[in-house]
Amino acid sequence: MALEILTSDKVQIKDHVEHWSEAIDIAAQPLLNQRYFDQPYITAMINSVKSLGPYIVIAPEIAIAHARPDSHVHKVGLSLLKLNQHINFSEEGHFASLVFVLSAVDNTAHLEILKQLAQILGDKQTVEELLSAQNNTEIINILKGE
Repeated sequence: MALEILTSDKVQIKDHVEHWSEAIDIAAQPLLNQRYFDQPYITAMINSVKSLGPYIVIAPEIAIAHARPDSHVHKVGLSLLKLNQHINFSEEGHFASLVFVLSAVDNTAHLEILKQLAQILGDKQTVEELLSAQNNTEIINILKGE
């Protein structure tokens, strides 16, 4: 299971953040601290949303922040920030409470992770369970289907 890379130490829960860029920055911190990538990758993710719009909000309440693979990314990784109060990624109303960060080392290594994430997050019941989860263990168990 490719989603096994999302471990409890890469999941954070916060009540709220002030701005969508803060959500990306906080969501990325576990991967940054574990040297999955360097700080410029976080800047690139934020700049991508600034220039391309809220394309990372893939469904209501779900965002997957990422940027193009480059020399600042050292390994494929996945982290999650769950917000108890969703954040708006645009003036048109692209809200997300589940902010994933995906780091990719090339154009293909992360595709299996994205595929599994899409399958899991395509189930409304699973998303509702994630939105009401209270701790990291609960979130990991939901994603594992336990």
